[in-house]
Amino acid sequence: MSATVCSACGLPPLPNKPLLKCTRCESVWYHDRNCQVNHYPKHKVECRRVAKSKKKVNNTSASAIVASQKPLVECRQIEGRGRSLFANTSLKVGCHPLSKSDGLCKPIAHPVLLESMRLTRCAYCFQRFKHGYMRSSELHYHCSQQCQSLDTDWRVETHALQQLPSPPSPTALSCSRILRKFTELPSALNEYNELCYNVDSLSEQEKESYLQIFNQAHIFLRAMGDTTTAKMAYEMISNPTKVYQFMSRMCMNGFTISYSEQHAIGHGIYCGFSSMMNHSCRPNAVQTFWLCDNTPPMLQVTVCKEINIGEEITISYCDTSTPTSIRRSTLLENYKFVCDCKLCKDIDRDDDIVGLKCTTNGGKCKGLVKSIDALNESISSEYQCNVCNNVDFNVARKAQSDSIDRMKQLESLTNTKTQLDRKVGGDIRKVYDDLKKYCCMKSSYYLSSSADLYINWCANELKKMSNEQDQLKICHDALVVINESRRVSQFIMDYLGNLSWSVKKLGVEAKLRLFENPMDMAALQILQNVRKELLKYYPSSDDLILSLEESLAAYSFS
Repeated sequence: MSATVCSACGLPPLPNKPLLKCTRCESVWYHDRNCQVNHYPKHKVECRRVAKSKKKVNNTSASAIVASQKPLVECRQIEGRGRSLFANTSLKVGCHPLSKSDGLCKPIAHPVLLESMRLTRCAYCFQRFKHGYMRSSELHYHCSQQCQSLDTDWRVETHALQQLPSPPSPTALSCSRILRKFTELPSALNEYNELCYNVDSLSEQEKESYLQIFNQAHIFLRAMGDTTTAKMAYEMISNPTKVYQFMSRMCMNGFTISYSEQHAIGHGIYCGFSSMMNHSCRPNAVQTFWLCDNTPPMLQVTVCKEINIGEEITISYCDTSTPTSIRRSTLLENYKFVCDCKLCKDIDRDDDIVGLKCTTNGGKCKGLVKSIDALNESISSEYQCNVCNNVDFNVARKAQSDSIDRMKQLESLTNTKTQLDRKVGGDIRKVYDDLKKYCCMKSSYYLSSSADLYINWCANELKKMSNEQDQLKICHDALVVINESRRVSQFIMDYLGNLSWSVKKLGVEAKLRLFENPMDMAALQILQNVRKELLKYYPSSDDLILSLEESLAAYSFS
């Protein structure tokens, strides 16, 4: 509601031009900026007093509201599932339920980079090097002097490295950092001891491996000269059960840290509510990591589909687009449980995901291949065509199994950026073409994975090329595979919370289409939608989002 006269000249408002209020104190009104400037010498003292008073009232009210609010989530002990996280209120898509402020969770101790990432990413903030790096030690490369000064680990760890013949493994390094945190901050020990563990399911081989890793951490602590923490580690080694419990907590509750393109770069432990979320093969929340300047990787959990009051909040512990046998094997090995969710019990869908094609009569048989001994984790599971009754699928299953191992090797070679890149691309394409002989083009996970790997190799290789003809050829090859595999990729990957669908499929396809045809407005719209989706999960300063914005700016036409 506006005033009846201007506070400067005392005249009423002009026809069809209402008075404008002072945006600072909101207690006086003017015709325009000239009236405001002329009146300000008389008004400024009162303006400051009123504005300050209002700010104090608003802050007090906001504090009272925050204090009166219940946490968005609560922990409950559920038989057979342990600690579980439930919603105290309805949670909308995009909500960050683990924190009332920015939704970000800090690691209990500084996370550790994978060995393969040490030369490409900062040891402190985990961001990719953009303007060179500072080599602080064999384990520590920093992107800036600020990150180096904030990294409290590198000096003592560098001193220890000088005393040892070889550096510790990333897991042993993580152990040493967590143990040191117990000495620095006793409350961290209590937080860590609240994490779940499972010693009863450990094999003798796993126990031996845990002791070896923990012993590495103990030797590393002694080399640092940290006698207090080294003594604590020695006492735990004297009682191996404590070591098994410590290592089990770290392995079962640790998060694989990945960046926005969905590739793993490190490992960290995040306690509190973040460690209480159970697994689901179709989760209602997604864990992502914010990699920002001068700060360690921060965990954020975002709701990806609406959660009702009293509903459990879940995330995925593994790649849930894989066949059930692979998911169950991964979960049992790493987390010591067998998932029995609705998706894992859907045998028909799992047969589709395995996606065997009947090759009887030169592949002319149109029957559906179904499993006989459902969910057997061995590649020798028996399958049968429902039309011709063919049961000879051992060669096809072996080809599928071998393709997974081969793709892992090829992806590793691609990530190292060696001179083998062109040959690697040819090998990836061969895996994809070979799988087309045995796999259904509509639903097979194996076909989708090989197509995805080839398309992303093409996109990365395109950036390195300078010859336009070579660029257009590789772009065309990638788009051919995209069109061939579109249906299977959508079947396997397009579900709520799977960011790989947005990043690896939609985003990459749109960029390739725009490179081939800069006037493809449909592809431009896809890029805009991908950017909008990713902003729910990552900061606007994220490298991938900035890259999308550059592409949008380059291909947008006014």
